[in-house]
Amino acid sequence: MGIYERKAIVLADKYGTANPFEICKIMGITIEYTNLDNPLGDTIYFNKSPIILLSDNIQEKSKKYLVCAHELGHVVLHNGIQNYYLINRTTKRKMESEADRFAIGLMERFSIDEFGVSYEYLVNNN
Repeated sequence: MGIYERKAIVLADKYGTANPFEICKIMGITIEYTNLDNPLGDTIYFNKSPIILLSDNIQEKSKKYLVCAHELGHVVLHNGIQNYYLINRTTKRKMESEADRFAIGLMERFSIDEFGVSYEYLVNNN
């Protein structure tokens, strides 16, 4: 397990849940569904407060948990450096990879807590 996956586990332990929607609620992060196609999620800031935007297309799908976890990863790992992220391709790729790894760590814990099986098992058997 890598550093970003471990950070997700520490966050889940801190808040007593690995559900990214519950963590966002506890942290005071607003989640809004909107007309997004690609990407399926984004994070914006209003008055220095993060708002996670999720695509209307995933509102009723389980994929919303992974996308929310990914965006939460950006908030936790990359808070305050969005402008640099937008203008530097190398940094953007690195930050996307870090958010992916954070999301996978959080989803692994969430899957075990909620369903008693690993995230990899759920993905490969559904």
